Amino acid sequence: MNDEEKLEETFDFNSGETKKILRKARLFTLIRSAAVSLLVFILLSAIILIANMLWLDYIAENKLIDERLLDLVARPNTYTTHAQNNNGFLAGEAEFVTYRIVGDRPIYNGTYRIGYSILPFIQGFHGTSRVQLIEIMKNEFYANEGEFSFYDYNYYNKVGNREMIFYHPGIEYENYPNDMALLEEIADDKCLEMAFSFDQDYSLEEVQAMLPDEVKTVWYWVDTYSEKNLDSMRGHYADFIGADGEPTGEKKYVEPRLLPANQVYGMKAVDSSGDKKDDPRSQFIGGIKLGFNKETGRYHKLFQDLFEVLSNENNEITEDNIKIIGAVVTGDATSMKLLRDHDFIRTSALGIVTDKY
Repeated sequence: MNDEEKLEETFDFNSGETKKILRKARLFTLIRSAAVSLLVFILLSAIILIANMLWLDYIAENKLIDERLLDLVARPNTYTTHAQNNNGFLAGEAEFVTYRIVGDRPIYNGTYRIGYSILPFIQGFHGTSRVQLIEIMKNEFYANEGEFSFYDYNYYNKVGNREMIFYHPGIEYENYPNDMALLEEIADDKCLEMAFSFDQDYSLEEVQAMLPDEVKTVWYWVDTYSEKNLDSMRGHYADFIGADGEPTGEKKYVEPRLLPANQVYGMKAVDSSGDKKDDPRSQFIGGIKLGFNKETGRYHKLFQDLFEVLSNENNEITEDNIKIIGAVVTGDATSMKLLRDHDFIRTSALGIVTDKY
């Protein structure tokens, strides 16, 4: 008798009791398989979600480090706070709040977002950029009657704060604004920020001696421009390109390039609490070196350019390489008037005006 015959002799597979036992066995096997599959799914999902969160947090932190490094060398009188990561699956968004210090008050300057993702083909969320400015035309000027005209604008960021404009001393402009004249219209119970562009470059010590103690200097504009940069920024005539993409033979005048606050580089004279720094050059130089050495950084090319322009023949940036061509100061209208009629101030550009208290 073979095994199958012995099994049939022992169990009656057609009996109700045997069928009941077999159904229970199959159900138990099914439940066990489902439970194992569910447990494996839960464990794998947890591992994937944790790995996704940790990886995205790592990417986000690197994005925010890039922004903090840029804050060390750019963004006049602007500081970053309240950073947080908003992670999704495989993609996320870093969010941070910015403010400017005018007098003794922090003034909200906008919330900005940077998208990031684990996989390069996943775009993630669309972030907001600090580069975008709103232009409101003030005046139209004519350089020579009938030849060409150029325009004078006020610039505002996305929350409506007025952005300061800078004028490089190595470039000749058709118009040099003097917002100091607006001080007569500003009440003494107001505080304001103002950007000054100088007539030439100075050392930090010279600038500190020239600016009166009654105003608070919050930022120094450093000359970070090569002669090649300046040539591209000067006013010139260029070929007019037609709809077919070919030159028409006519020329159009390209105005000298103005420099809004989001396109200049320099040193913060106070920290994020408004306390004065004894010598801001060390942090500025250190920031450039850190950004230059962080080769995967978002702004590595910018830091590379800054390092090349400011470093000497020994491939080092020293305090002697730091030349100041402008500054941002804050104070009330009365203290600002002390800066009138100083020859070293070439232009003045108004920023935020706010209540003192």
